[in-house]
Amino acid sequence: MVDRTTPATGVLAGVGGNPATLRAVRWAAREADVRGLSLDLVQVLPPSGHDHVLQEPSGRARALLDHGRRVAAATAPDVPVRVSVVTGVAGPALVRVAEHAELLVLGSRSAQGDLDLTVGRIVAHAIGQASCPVVLVPQMWDPDAAHSGGVLVRVDGSEETVGAVAFAATVADRWHAPLTPIAVASRRRSEADQRTQHEAIAAAVTGLADRHPDVALTEVVAWGNPTDEILRAARRGARLIVLSALGHRALTASLLGSTTQAVIRLASCPVAVLPPQVARSWAGRAAGRVGERR
Repeated sequence: MVDRTTPATGVLAGVGGNPATLRAVRWAAREADVRGLSLDLVQVLPPSGHDHVLQEPSGRARALLDHGRRVAAATAPDVPVRVSVVTGVAGPALVRVAEHAELLVLGSRSAQGDLDLTVGRIVAHAIGQASCPVVLVPQMWDPDAAHSGGVLVRVDGSEETVGAVAFAATVADRWHAPLTPIAVASRRRSEADQRTQHEAIAAAVTGLADRHPDVALTEVVAWGNPTDEILRAARRGARLIVLSALGHRALTASLLGSTTQAVIRLASCPVAVLPPQVARSWAGRAAGRVGERR
């Protein structure tokens, strides 16, 4: 008998009927294996009288989740997997059951010529409301490709991106991968503009060498459209892009930054987004560790 009264505390992956979700399951299984965590596979069903509670799947949901379990087992045989359904509106339901999780992993639809680069309501709600980082695995991601390359993280001078850098550095350290902070401005007018961008990166990586001495760091300052420059840098071999959702708890796609949405829709590698409160928490932890050494 599977215990579903215990909340998900490892990696939680949303499972649905589109191909991107099975790629998300594979990515989530690999990450759970690297971290030594359990994996929860969850499908959201229409609202009922027991919303936001993990329940035993049946019928078509059971078949879909069992397929996801087989995909996870083939990817990471040693990772314990629990399959469940939860009822409710999809975004809020996933956020609720991932309340104690380390990561929430979702499949994301690719743009594929679509002029609409906004993310869907489920992804938007998760990015704005989740209590943990949210990883979006694109439909175009190749799970059989060599798993090498670095972690690319956007820096813009905000407190939230300090947290994004702290999270990205932890991932890079765990993966034995290099870390590339990238700052993008519209155009360079003077040497002062160049210094401003490098200073923003320097502030975001303060203390990182002490916390993660084995992580190779390469700073990039680019000029132009942020989406274009982030994607261009990612095509040089990024294994993960890390962004922060800025300023407030977004409830709809219209409240998310256009760069965040476009990168999620257009990237060919997974994108991790830290909701605002999560990014600030990571920033606080990083600042605390710096303060302890002073």
